[in-house]
Amino acid sequence: MSYQLVGYPLCPFVQRVLIALNYKKVAHELTWLDPHGELPDWFNAWSPLGKVPVMKVSERDVLFESLAIVEFIEEEHPEHSLYETCPISRAKDRAWAGVAGELYGPQYMSMRTKTVEDADQYFDALKATLAILENEKNPDTRYFSRDQFSLVDLVLAPMFARFVIVDELRSGDLLSGFPKLAALRDTLLNEPFIAPMIDREWKENFIKNMAKNGGVFFN
Repeated sequence: MSYQLVGYPLCPFVQRVLIALNYKKVAHELTWLDPHGELPDWFNAWSPLGKVPVMKVSERDVLFESLAIVEFIEEEHPEHSLYETCPISRAKDRAWAGVAGELYGPQYMSMRTKTVEDADQYFDALKATLAILENEKNPDTRYFSRDQFSLVDLVLAPMFARFVIVDELRSGDLLSGFPKLAALRDTLLNEPFIAPMIDREWKENFIKNMAKNGGVFFN
């Protein structure tokens, strides 16, 4: 059977898994949940914390937590690996993916805040993490640390997609002081295994959904 990925199309954690599946060209089915509807009983049975994504991988087995699912995909489909073979390099990839993951909280809150002043506080938090990532970004490679797509790039891509939307709405550029990350953003968002999932329709739906939360940039 092909894998069944379940989640919300606007969720960055779901996008992590979808990017891994697309990058490795793994057969899969998508089951989208209604973000404003009641969750089905089967989903509550699959997801201990009621969170997405979850992915059914066999008749008996369902996985949850995005990076755990990505690790499973990597192990079952090692071609086009997200890691280098060296254990130290693999550990570093996981560590830097963790640093990139620190962007998720303040990025989300910056979209929900009601005032520009409050949003600026979250942008400052984002810039502090971005400065760390900018310093670590290898200037001589296509992706974050090498010429091969990695776990760090996978974690960064959903954030970069959201940066673009918010920047357009507020007429700013969060990455203006981070040229290496800006170049990486442009590379990642144009990859054939990423670009189709963040097309015009996705962006329109994203803005429409966020507008319901009353964020200052979505009014």
